[in-house]
Amino acid sequence: MLILLLLILLLGSLIIFLISNTLENKNQMKKIALTISLINFFISLFLWYEFDSSSATQFQFVSEFNQLSFCHLNFGVDGISLYFVLLTTFVTPIALLSNYTNITKNLKLFLISFLVLETLQICAFVSLDLLLFYIFFESVLPILFIVIVIFGHGKDRFRSAFLFFLYTLAGSLPMLLSILVIYSYIGNTDFQLISLYEISLDSQKLLWLGFFVAFAVKTPLYPFIIWLPKAHSDSPLAGSILLAATILKLATYGALCLGMSQTCAYKLSNSGDTLKLMIPNYC
Repeated sequence: MLILLLLILLLGSLIIFLISNTLENKNQMKKIALTISLINFFISLFLWYEFDSSSATQFQFVSEFNQLSFCHLNFGVDGISLYFVLLTTFVTPIALLSNYTNITKNLKLFLISFLVLETLQICAFVSLDLLLFYIFFESVLPILFIVIVIFGHGKDRFRSAFLFFLYTLAGSLPMLLSILVIYSYIGNTDFQLISLYEISLDSQKLLWLGFFVAFAVKTPLYPFIIWLPKAHSDSPLAGSILLAATILKLATYGALCLGMSQTCAYKLSNSGDTLKLMIPNYC
């Protein structure tokens, strides 16, 4: 079910890419993008319907791809990520409709960008691996950068795009370092495996700080808000809607399920000087 959500968006992007960029085909491309996003929304509603709320603390619809030694994709939803997926599939058609008539130049790039953005956001919300979450968490930045630069308005849109990209990218580096430290301790970044290991209290405090800084910049929390007003004001309406409704929620989701609940929801072990990482299944 989750794989279907992702494949439909990628298929729609491919179809739009293959259509010749002529005046006659522009309406067809817009209809395809809107139809694909609506189909994905109805699939997410079916996912919600099929979700077993009696066991919402467990990951459901788990899909794994580990045929390649260098790539282990692990996806699943729980009682929290399910609603973030619903929010993403609900907002994307609205964002496309908001600029449905006034985007005429580079229309193909505009439509493909928003379908790919939806794909990357869903991947971030359903990732069951810390490193995968970071990759998808950051992968929206270059696409939003392009959207602001090409489709934004105002003379300062270049400065706003660079400020948004560089500021938020730099802010996420402490989270990457924390993930690498976890990998050095455990040899893996899978949520389930991390919950089986113990890490010292001092190390966990530093890990928590790394995640907190990244999520504070991306949310953003005061005083890390310098990039937000310009990114909103200089981006197209569709980009501003997506930024406010879902992309900023990536940090909120991370704070709930990674920064707070997973790397910081711990309990004292019997020795009293170490803390056992408790990555609860409800996140």
